[in-house]
Amino acid sequence: MFKWLTAIDTGRTSRAMCAQPPLSSTVQAWELGVRLREHRMQLGLKAAAAAKTVGVVAPNFSMMEAGRRRISQDKLAELADLYELSAGERAELEELREQADQRSWWHDYRDFYSDEFLRFIGLEAGASAIRAYSGEVVPELLQIADYARATVRAASPYIPAVEVGPRVESRLVRQGRLSGDDPLQLSVLLAEGALRQQVGGPAIMARQIEHLLDVGAEGRNVKIRVWPFARGAHPLLRGPVEILTFPSDRLPDLVWQETALTGTLIDKRHTVETAKISFEEAYEQAPDEVESREIMRVIGEEMKLPGLRRSAT
Repeated sequence: MFKWLTAIDTGRTSRAMCAQPPLSSTVQAWELGVRLREHRMQLGLKAAAAAKTVGVVAPNFSMMEAGRRRISQDKLAELADLYELSAGERAELEELREQADQRSWWHDYRDFYSDEFLRFIGLEAGASAIRAYSGEVVPELLQIADYARATVRAASPYIPAVEVGPRVESRLVRQGRLSGDDPLQLSVLLAEGALRQQVGGPAIMARQIEHLLDVGAEGRNVKIRVWPFARGAHPLLRGPVEILTFPSDRLPDLVWQETALTGTLIDKRHTVETAKISFEEAYEQAPDEVESREIMRVIGEEMKLPGLRRSAT
């Protein structure tokens, strides 16, 4: 099932893994549902009435409009008739339906992740920009393989040993979205603790910080700022958060919030807007990219000190 990557041994993601930005079936299904809902509401139809007309039970109809349930070609045609759509609109929706039906790479990992996390991966793959804050760990899109492996193993006994390899692999595949002709725009705010927490030991941390300096180099699509301990509290202090933005104007921003045991996608407008404002305030108050690079460089050099390595063993 899995193609084991040489990048796992080097701790780096091959740029050839994602020469072109992937088409996300998850995002296409979501946009299809959003557009169908827009057409229904323009006619003033209740969801229950539309569902009954096309012979779909109400819960399934709601999931179709949310992009969480696939729509058959016949049902889409019935909805297009009901909503009196033009030939052009029908063609656009049918194209979205066909794209939504495509099998994406993350489906190969369905035995290892929850449906909610798989949906997040699909949304991440189709996002145009992500803003992320983390206080204790480096975000998964920026982890080298050894660091990722250490975090996965730390989740034991919740994760069986046999799942460690596929989980690490999936993280590396996800990182392909950072390269290609249309790379993801990633803005990250890291608390100093995420750089000092010796995940896997100081030697791995030194390499992880080198990777951050590499991917966050000037002119790249990854921007990294560090919030030093000495700066005290900030609006995102209580937990990690990721804010996803999409190419289509029809799709609103979403928030992904993950704990040690679960993750949740949040679409409530007030919560999303609060997260965006909080991130922007914290990001603007943090040292800029140049100063943050120096902070990372200093901590990275500390991780290479012999005394620090002996104390970690």
